[in-house]
Amino acid sequence: MNSHVFFLCSLLLCGTLSGCTGRHGTDDEGEGSPAGAVVAVKTVPVVRGDLETVVTATGSTDALRKEKIVAPIAGTLLSMRVLEGTRVRRGDVVAVIQPKETRAAISGAETLLRAARTEGERAEARRGMQLALAGQNNCEVRSATGGVVATRSATEGELVAENADLVTVVDLSTLVFVADVPLQEVARVRPGERVAVYFQALPGEHFGAKVDAVNPRSDPQNQAVRVRIGFTGGEAERKKLLMSEMSGVARIVTGVHAGVLIVPKSALLRNDETDAYTVVVATADSLARVLPVDVGARTDSTAEVAGTGLLPGTRVVVEGNYALADSTRIAPAEQP
Repeated sequence: MNSHVFFLCSLLLCGTLSGCTGRHGTDDEGEGSPAGAVVAVKTVPVVRGDLETVVTATGSTDALRKEKIVAPIAGTLLSMRVLEGTRVRRGDVVAVIQPKETRAAISGAETLLRAARTEGERAEARRGMQLALAGQNNCEVRSATGGVVATRSATEGELVAENADLVTVVDLSTLVFVADVPLQEVARVRPGERVAVYFQALPGEHFGAKVDAVNPRSDPQNQAVRVRIGFTGGEAERKKLLMSEMSGVARIVTGVHAGVLIVPKSALLRNDETDAYTVVVATADSLARVLPVDVGARTDSTAEVAGTGLLPGTRVVVEGNYALADSTRIAPAEQP
């Protein structure tokens, strides 16, 4: 009996000791995992430089000089001398119209000639035809400006009314870019400001320009204001690439913030509730430090920041920074 009791006590003692040892091992692992975890991140250095403030607006090219050529008289369109894309000079004939009176006289002579039965009647009808042809006064329609035919609205042989559209000639040397600037941004736009214009049809190209004028009226439908942008003199040769009504985007430089601290936008973390911003910096001993910052001017990819602890060369986390807690151990890799 005594030996049996001794055996049970020994088992209980061993279980107690092993239980204590197991708990200590678990506690050590619990304390070590968070503190020992290393998060891989990518960082870039804060730089000091100049940041342009930009207003971006969509729009399209338009010609300041374009002529819509119309029929000066009613009649038959005998010929169209131009097609869409044809280059014309000032004074070139683009169409010839036969007046309706002349057409009526010739038609009458043709009718008499068909109806003639005797040689005398035929001779009389032929004399009438000669008189009608000799008396015709066809109208040559000329272009009042040089340029390129953009539209052709009539076809040879058809009857045209007085003032009917024939063709439209566009002077491509007068091309400008007309941008629709959002109403909330237009107060920042002034004549003379520098602009870069980009076109979807010309990837990789941009054209230097400047703001010529701001329309004093807004468009209530799209809540925008028309801004006329003129291409600069250095673009004269490259403007040959442009056509009327080409869609594009204008980046209007409205100011420059000089000597400010600049970080990629991917470094910014925004608190949706407070609208406050922070960045995560990598310390020299590879720890994450969360710093509050004030955000100023922005571009498509960068932002101006200011905050205690930020200096040129300070490395900010741009990848892996979301939900990264302060004092987390990190393994930073430099982002190109």
